[in-house]
Amino acid sequence: MVSAPARPIARRRATSRPDIAPLHIRFNDGELTLERLLAISEANPAYKFERHGKNELVITMGSGIRSDARGLRIGAIVLEWSDRIAGGIANGAQALSESEDGSVLIADASWMSDQRLALSGGDSGEGTGVVPEFVVEVVSWTDRISVQKRKMERWIERGVLLGWLIDPYDRIVWIYRPGREPEELHEPELLVGDPELPGLVVPLHDIWAPRED
Repeated sequence: MVSAPARPIARRRATSRPDIAPLHIRFNDGELTLERLLAISEANPAYKFERHGKNELVITMGSGIRSDARGLRIGAIVLEWSDRIAGGIANGAQALSESEDGSVLIADASWMSDQRLALSGGDSGEGTGVVPEFVVEVVSWTDRISVQKRKMERWIERGVLLGWLIDPYDRIVWIYRPGREPEELHEPELLVGDPELPGLVVPLHDIWAPRED
């Protein structure tokens, strides 16, 4: 079993948050199976484990209490929209999405249509073999922005149609779509899912972190 070693902390941002780079561990071909990835994750619950391709283990810090609450709040809104308007299935920060290249990523919130869900085996399947159409990543206290941007690019490359990267500390949102440069919004009051997700509206006043002096 792999336990995550301590990692160096880079220069602090102006917001006095630790800037912690993910740890990447390369396995030999065939060693980092999904079963092994899940076992490593279960043995080290304070960390988040993802897989890039079939052999690269990526370890990041778990979210803080307030960071997790922000993702949960957004996930609840997406769930209510899914149940009331869109159908499909909404997920929180424990759902694994496995793409065709073997990558296994975890979003803070996501949504998958009934059509994509059917490709994963429908109600009887766990759906790890299909990526969602929509993902939300909320920057945590320990996240590095550049790493989160690259992760969002990975989501788009693997078939996500709409992605929101939300930095609650600097109050910036980047909106990702295939074939387009990310759109950067500064302190928006709300986010809307149109045209990809008609009817989805997410207020952000409870998402923003308190401003520092």
